[in-house]
Amino acid sequence: MTLRAGLLLAYGALNAALYAGLLPLWDGFDEPFHYSYVEQLSRGGGLPVQGRATLSREVWDSLALAPGSYLVKRNIGQVIAFDEYFSRTPAERAELRARLIALDPRTGSARSDMPNYEAHQPPLAYAVLAVFDRLWSNAPLLVRVLRLRLFCGILSAIAMALLTLRIAARLGLTGRWAEVAAFLVLSSQMFYAATAHVGNDWLAIPLAAALVLAALTPGAALAFGVILAAGLLTKAYFLAVLPFAAYQVFRARRPLALLPLAAAVPWYARNLRLYHDLSGMQETAGHGIPFGAILRALPHFPWLRSLGATLTHALWSGNNSDTTFNALTIYLMAALLAASGFLWLRHRRRTDAPAVAFLASFAAGLLYSTLLSYTVTAGVQISPSPWYVQPLFAPILCLCVAGLARSGRAGVALRIATVVVWTYVISATWLVKLVPLYSGYSGRTSIANLWRWYRAAAPDIAQIALMPAAALWTLIALAVAAALALAAMLVNSPKAS
Repeated sequence: MTLRAGLLLAYGALNAALYAGLLPLWDGFDEPFHYSYVEQLSRGGGLPVQGRATLSREVWDSLALAPGSYLVKRNIGQVIAFDEYFSRTPAERAELRARLIALDPRTGSARSDMPNYEAHQPPLAYAVLAVFDRLWSNAPLLVRVLRLRLFCGILSAIAMALLTLRIAARLGLTGRWAEVAAFLVLSSQMFYAATAHVGNDWLAIPLAAALVLAALTPGAALAFGVILAAGLLTKAYFLAVLPFAAYQVFRARRPLALLPLAAAVPWYARNLRLYHDLSGMQETAGHGIPFGAILRALPHFPWLRSLGATLTHALWSGNNSDTTFNALTIYLMAALLAASGFLWLRHRRRTDAPAVAFLASFAAGLLYSTLLSYTVTAGVQISPSPWYVQPLFAPILCLCVAGLARSGRAGVALRIATVVVWTYVISATWLVKLVPLYSGYSGRTSIANLWRWYRAAAPDIAQIALMPAAALWTLIALAVAAALALAAMLVNSPKAS
């Protein structure tokens, strides 16, 4: 392993640990519902059933004490919104924090009246977390959640670094070019937003990358089947790649490699029995797939607006607070990806086909899910949830970097621009976006305003975070320094690689 590759692994782990520690309790996407799933397993409650499973009493009580975004408050009225929380006196905030820390861990075994809408999810990722949650069951809630987040985020980041390097190598990328692809994956804010909290994406996203790697690797048909079975037991969106999987395995003339999928059959048979739906999706459970309604909605679907929303939210989305990054920066990121994709189209190779086939199959599933949501919500939902898009990013970025590597000086120039922009965005994520958001800053997020605020306010980023301030500032300094060091190495000419 090269020095740069080792630094990449450390860089991913640093960002994951920082995200896990800075993110307030339950500001991760649907985190209280995911964690209640884990608690139900770890406390011996058995597999949850949609419509019967509820949040634990511990999680329910914590929602009145841990501040949350206005979007969470809109769904759960007892939540204290961030702006309301920061308007309270320091003594009042300290009292809420003390009560949160003092919650009795034994109430994790009791049920509340709040339904758990994540109860339909496949169990594999939660079962892994439940083992550790059981070991730490006597620790305070904040400690348990932080430990689980660190496990999820760091393991996922290291796995994605290694898998991306291997995918890049299978696409013919070596040296710095492969490391550029891994750096871009590890510098994507939405990757950490999806993986560095309690949920199932921490396992699903690396499994998707492992599936692409197996598809690109000759003689790995059996491994392909095993990985797909694990994916199906982690997240139902792996159903979208079944057509691709069948083609891939039969093309390799190894149909028996699909036998591992038998491990996932009982779960999906359970879905059919309980919900009369294969995936268990809330939109279709109990009443089937409204194909007619979807077809009637097609002429009215805002395709361009949906594409724009999908792309911008997938590149940067501020957790449950749904904050955004500077639009021009996001458009620049999108433009750089589009230019790289164009270069890949000009220099594509037949060996790229398995990665492209995975992307096409998964994207078709995303499109169906989006049209379904659009239909069920009467036109309100026009794009997929941003964490659903993340499995696409490792293969997309590897193909884009392959296009750059095959394009001479134009590719080198675009590589430099892309690395610089991604470095700026991940660094600004901490200092310009998340630290102010979680420290009570309410002004306009211009550099000048933030600079004055930092100098005058000395923000207390541990008010609602899960780590002490000293640890968070240290991690921020290390993560930004690592980003800058890696960027400096990767923008240099890779001729020696």
